[in-house]
Amino acid sequence: MPSAIESAHQVPRLKRFLWGLGGFTDATIIYGMYSLVSAIYINALGANAVLISLACAIPRFLDSVSDPLVGHLSDNTRSRWGRRRPWLLAGLVMSAIFGMLLWYAPLSNPIALPHSALAPTEITAEATESAQTRSNDSDDIAVSGERKPWWKSTTNAIATDWKAFVYLSAVMTLLMAVGYTLFNVPHYAMGYEMTTDYNERTHIFKWRFVSFAAAGFMTPWLMPLCMWFEGDQAQMLRGSQGVIYVSIIVAIIILATGIPSLFCRERVIVKKQKAKIPLSHAIRLTFHNKPFLLLLASNFIARFGMAITGIFFYYVFIYHIGKGNQLQGVALLAVFFNTINIANFIAMAPIASLSSRIGKKPTLLLMLAMSSVAYASLLFTFSNSDGSFLSHTFHFGAASWTLSMQWPSIITAVLIGVFTNTMPMLTNSMIADICDYDELQCGERREGFYGAVYTSIEKIALSVSLVFQGVLLVASGFNAALNIQSPETIRYWILALVVTQPIGFLIGIILMLFYPLTRARAEEIRRELELSRNSADAAISG
Repeated sequence: MPSAIESAHQVPRLKRFLWGLGGFTDATIIYGMYSLVSAIYINALGANAVLISLACAIPRFLDSVSDPLVGHLSDNTRSRWGRRRPWLLAGLVMSAIFGMLLWYAPLSNPIALPHSALAPTEITAEATESAQTRSNDSDDIAVSGERKPWWKSTTNAIATDWKAFVYLSAVMTLLMAVGYTLFNVPHYAMGYEMTTDYNERTHIFKWRFVSFAAAGFMTPWLMPLCMWFEGDQAQMLRGSQGVIYVSIIVAIIILATGIPSLFCRERVIVKKQKAKIPLSHAIRLTFHNKPFLLLLASNFIARFGMAITGIFFYYVFIYHIGKGNQLQGVALLAVFFNTINIANFIAMAPIASLSSRIGKKPTLLLMLAMSSVAYASLLFTFSNSDGSFLSHTFHFGAASWTLSMQWPSIITAVLIGVFTNTMPMLTNSMIADICDYDELQCGERREGFYGAVYTSIEKIALSVSLVFQGVLLVASGFNAALNIQSPETIRYWILALVVTQPIGFLIGIILMLFYPLTRARAEEIRRELELSRNSADAAISG
């Protein structure tokens, strides 16, 4: 039974659920809209990978700038609807609209993709050579037969497709740097301030990340759904037409799961007469906060290591594990991501319980260490040998359906789901403790600004890595005009994943060893704050 003090700080289950649904909205925008851009524009339409990555990186960099601004604005908003809800609603509407407009960039000459009726494994060397010749100026093959340097192919692509580049950059900016930020930053801030209890904060964010994980059961199937809309033309169109219908479905889901958060409100009441903090002063205070800087740096390194080669998962599953069969590849990838989310969903409560028992810092260190093991394991589990597949055919009268699963990758997926995908629940709970530390230092509550700076640094890591993603994909020898890719290209993808992913986690461990806010220190800070607030209330009433 919880004590009277603990009960006073607990958030009602319905409020947890309504607010937590915003995690589903978050995942739907990021993985339901944003993650399809690379697959559609690069793999389906054959656009230059560096060009598309750059068009995505610029908005994400602007997004990192807009996050602190929106956080600062929402911290200082005074309205009868609270500090956060007006921004949440505006963000939801904008995200739904611009998510549907992503797919109309005016590419001058989408590449002619293979029209062969042969199964990918039956394609001959002559067919492959013919497809390579069809890759037009696909920015990858030089007249001499040698591969052009990535910067030359990118220059050519920008010269011919600058309108598409400008359009995609603009819509992505309005989606990610404006719409998504207006929803996500105030939503996180609302969660930070719904309670002041050390352990309750972890359990509140557990609801958000359970919803985030639940969305993960849906979002990996959006790409297969795009191809299913295309029917027999899926191998040729690769989702480029079906995505129009899917984006409408996703927009409806964004609104349906985001609106319930409007029925919640921050618990910490900000007095109207309190002076607003100048932005420059808020920045200065934030970057003098040692616990926050350590958490920030650790997360930046880990995220950068994950993001810089994260694009290769899609191509490894299609061209290596799926052996060039587009629909089979994206379906196997969806199973991989669903397994991650099942493991994440199951692990969320035990990890939250472990954190309550041993503390947030030791739990996070364990998660970082095991995440490095998880990503290193793919060197052995991402196999396309016949023995790595389990297949079963279901018969429905005259019809039949064969279910195929590449079982070794499931091992890696479970490890990632249990250890890597539970870390945001911990780090966001730690930010709430950092906000207590900050209040003790400067006397102000600035959850919105801290949450915004944290997510903006994540996005800087992503925006920088996006540029490298396109460069690395072109450098690997990838050619969208081919149904199959060379063994050297596939080996490049796998080794890049194995090298970059674990290293980021290991560096993150080193940084977090110096993190000073233990459970005892966090509880001491909370007691000091409660004493200070009680003294202030007594002085006012006296």
